[in-house]
Amino acid sequence: MKHRFFVVLLAAFACSGAAAAGSISRCDSGPAIALSGKRCDALASPQLSCEAPKDVQGALAQPNQNTVQRAADLFSWQQFIAINWPAAKGRRGEPAADQPLDAGGPRVWETWKEAFEVYRPGGARPAAWGSNPTFPAACGGAGKLLIRTSKVSDVVDQTLQALPADGTLPASLKDQKGRLVRYEIRLNKPLFDYVVKRGLYKGDVQAKAASIDFPDGSQLVKAAWRELDGDEANYFIATDACVCEDKGVDTPSNCQIKRMGLAGLHLMTRTASAPQWIWSTYEQVDNVTALHPAVKPLNNPACSAASCPPNKQTPDGVPTQLSRVIPIPDKDPDCSKPEQAVNNVVALNADMQKALAQAQSPLANYALINTQWPVPGGKAKPKTVFDVRPALLGNTTMEAFSQNTSSCMGCHVMSRTLNPNRFVSADFSFTLNNAQPRPKGARCVSAEASESCSDKILAPPTKVSPDRQTQADPKVLHGYAVTTHTYEVVNANGAPKYVGNKQHCQSCHLNGGGNPDAAWWVDAEKRQKGLSGLQNRINGCFERSMNGQKLCEPGKDCDDNLHMSGLVAYMRWQTEQYYRKHPGKPPVSGFPNENSAAFSVKGDPVQGKAIYTQKCAFCHNSEGQGRYENGYFRPALWGNDSYNASAGMAPSGGASAKLSAFLHANMPYTSGGLLTIAESRDLAAYINSQCRPGIQTGPDGKACPSK
Repeated sequence: MKHRFFVVLLAAFACSGAAAAGSISRCDSGPAIALSGKRCDALASPQLSCEAPKDVQGALAQPNQNTVQRAADLFSWQQFIAINWPAAKGRRGEPAADQPLDAGGPRVWETWKEAFEVYRPGGARPAAWGSNPTFPAACGGAGKLLIRTSKVSDVVDQTLQALPADGTLPASLKDQKGRLVRYEIRLNKPLFDYVVKRGLYKGDVQAKAASIDFPDGSQLVKAAWRELDGDEANYFIATDACVCEDKGVDTPSNCQIKRMGLAGLHLMTRTASAPQWIWSTYEQVDNVTALHPAVKPLNNPACSAASCPPNKQTPDGVPTQLSRVIPIPDKDPDCSKPEQAVNNVVALNADMQKALAQAQSPLANYALINTQWPVPGGKAKPKTVFDVRPALLGNTTMEAFSQNTSSCMGCHVMSRTLNPNRFVSADFSFTLNNAQPRPKGARCVSAEASESCSDKILAPPTKVSPDRQTQADPKVLHGYAVTTHTYEVVNANGAPKYVGNKQHCQSCHLNGGGNPDAAWWVDAEKRQKGLSGLQNRINGCFERSMNGQKLCEPGKDCDDNLHMSGLVAYMRWQTEQYYRKHPGKPPVSGFPNENSAAFSVKGDPVQGKAIYTQKCAFCHNSEGQGRYENGYFRPALWGNDSYNASAGMAPSGGASAKLSAFLHANMPYTSGGLLTIAESRDLAAYINSQCRPGIQTGPDGKACPSK
């Protein structure tokens, strides 16, 4: 069935006197939608209503998790209908309750504040909620400005959003004509009001916040839009948008009016029962496989996997071959297994789509992919410690390149404020990272958002001004290169010899050995009792952490070894930089609390596996194999490319004390302090139970594969 499309005009935001002065009519409850399929307990059906539910039915507390999953999915569908109701003219964020679902104009969520309206240059105060957005003159009368080419706005957030962006290929999605999919991020009024009232739109104010706790009812949307041709608009929520190159929201360029269709939607909803939010994700039904002949999917079925590898990043202008990795659930629940959290989402979608088609709404061409929710925990339990159902959730338009490790909750738990010196949770929202100005500090001006820019971290030699550069010796730069690209540099021009895996020195000694929380190298020579001791220590790392061979023999040829002499020169240079900045102040070493007895307690590898899935897998991959798609991005944690069983991070006396301390202080990357000590112990126990060089038997009792 063809549906009318929606043209969003800027005039829809303008305050009309009658609409602004009057009160909108109350949302009608609407008829309940008939649902088929198996269920374990009775639940109220969704309605064609503009009223959004405040919480999941049963508040996530039903003893049968199959019922909770279905309740969460019903919540997602009811929210989808409510936020896609036509918006009231002149009243941002409010539905036109007197209009039918298929009426034209912007949807409710489209009138929420776009993130670029909230986080302004220089930390300027956002305009009032009801104000009109201002767009470049080239946009004419278009009511939507699309400049984002990823669902986040900076490189590090792309990393944290489970996109393997490594700097060599863009983390962007292209249709079969090579045209970019565009994104927008919108905050509803409770979320916006919280940010404004507390001044969190100002980076320097936000950096001082002791905690972030968004109110119940907060919602955030991330939307993916694709360019439409011909009759494709009949099957989308469609709009005429001003599409520009992303040169900054205040200086966009090459703006063109294009017909765009909603391809994917993420919805985060904070409720009383879900302080970790409810995560709902939706897609237009033709994204992967064309269900309507008029729609060209983001996939070319005529191109083989060999010629068009699925879900791989591509250069600009080259189409992405999109496929679904995590299927939409299509199995009925087994009510006698209450721990399984199963609901037949495919059947639910069919029922909802039928009702929406009868209502002449283009929402009939959208599907719920799944809903992720937190298992309720004790009040004393931090929000950042959770059990989640389902373990994985991803949208093909937003987690296209790492769907097999995508967890909305697990990714967003890493969101942090701009506090440069310690991890302060941003309450699952990465939008705070866009606040300006950045906190003062040596690294904060150039540091990516969400990355710690602590002034304690030493700058690399390539970024130190000439007047502060005390070592012009090329050995320093070579030592830095060995530190940051170890196996590539040391094993260049021949077969691997000194490095037997795919690790870098800075895989453990973070920030090129310049991070005091990660066993930095300041005073390394002094700690090792002289040059010979330091050379022996470096050799030991190559033999164990690098699973290779020592570089040279101290007292014989180490002074002439390019790599050894470079590393020593670089470590000495770092020490000089530290004492220039902190004269007479002894440096710390190791990891914070490294000697605490708490890290010597053996962890639970079963619990560690669940933690790994949520908070580590999207960077280090599903089987700990790391990410090397286009060169080193994140290191392998086990397997042949990881450290061997004799390395310092390996267990000692049954407990993985050193690895536990390292994880607690530094991981997830840029978010050290997120993991509790107990989580760190469990995670370390899981990582070190896996196969690696020097271990013959894996946790399953089977022989470990040899290289």
